[in-house]
Amino acid sequence: MNLSRALGIVSLASLLVVLPTCGNGADREEGSLGPIKIGVVALLTGTHAVYGKNVQDGVALAVEEINAAGGISGRRVELIVEDEGSSPQTAVSAVQRLIDIWKVPAIIGPVSSSGVMAAAPTANQRKVVLLSPGAASPNITDAGDFVFRNRASGSAESLVMAEHAYYALGIREIAILQITTDYGEGFRKVFEDRFRELGGRILLVEYFDAGGADFRAQVQKLIESGAKAVFVLGVPKEVGTIMKQSRELGFSATFISNNMESPDLLTTAGEAAEGLQFAIPVFDPESGEPRVQYFTREFRAKYSRDPDLFAANGYDAVYILKYATEVGGHSAEGIRDALYGMKDFPAVSGGRISFDEHGDVRKSLTIKQVRGGKFVEVRL
Repeated sequence: MNLSRALGIVSLASLLVVLPTCGNGADREEGSLGPIKIGVVALLTGTHAVYGKNVQDGVALAVEEINAAGGISGRRVELIVEDEGSSPQTAVSAVQRLIDIWKVPAIIGPVSSSGVMAAAPTANQRKVVLLSPGAASPNITDAGDFVFRNRASGSAESLVMAEHAYYALGIREIAILQITTDYGEGFRKVFEDRFRELGGRILLVEYFDAGGADFRAQVQKLIESGAKAVFVLGVPKEVGTIMKQSRELGFSATFISNNMESPDLLTTAGEAAEGLQFAIPVFDPESGEPRVQYFTREFRAKYSRDPDLFAANGYDAVYILKYATEVGGHSAEGIRDALYGMKDFPAVSGGRISFDEHGDVRKSLTIKQVRGGKFVEVRL
């Protein structure tokens, strides 16, 4: 399989974000001396908060750069952050507050797939752009005309993993263990369809709820199915717990997944995570590209840790909306149209970004494996 990687370069001088405070598609006369507000809806509490925190930190770094350069036309940029709290209903309420109170024409978020799916009808009805830096469910492809994401659809990851499992790993029979969320269901269906199309057999599909801590009952069903390989879908902490409990029960199957590059996986699973392979959009904080080097250096200096894909996506999302506002103007319709027309926008998160007719972004993918307690790229 030929998995290409390309990282774009953009000059720092061009990174000024212009996000107006008008809302519901209406242009507003400029001249207000107040701050320019950016709305963010992120997972900040609950079992999946690691994703939202990284997105928020990437967004905040971008805004800090802007303010350090004098703001927008002499006006500071102010973040209005709402917590989606791992609840679709909370995500909808957060989006509504940003629209009704702060009058934003575009929102970075929600981060979760369930949050985007729940908030999409409101965004489309009120004509406000949602740009998610984290949602990967294939179902979002059809979420509506005002819904975009700079996180690649999980359909591409699942297709890659189905083909990798069949061709590279030689797997012909597999069980699936998935979280009961929009992204879990979407990832599973794409993988299952492609694996069967190739000639593989699905032995079992088993489910678990988000936030669980004891998965032994599900693991026992996997053992009873006779599976020698498992495609597991969940967040890193849950997947880490599943792998740890699997090894404790003597279940030594090959585990594969989508996008598991997180310290949560290694901390939770320990040595049990060894060998896990997964597809992930290309993002290399150690890249030699000047644009990525700058981002990684500044992120480390501010937060004392390496950025991950979600932090990079949050950072990029601010600059994507800057471009769309400059090109399309201050209305949500103008921002939407500019996003559809955007081609090859350089991003720190990997490659050059364009949106298709569904608001989905196209990015290069790679496959990584847990080896020696680290995430290393699989050379194909």
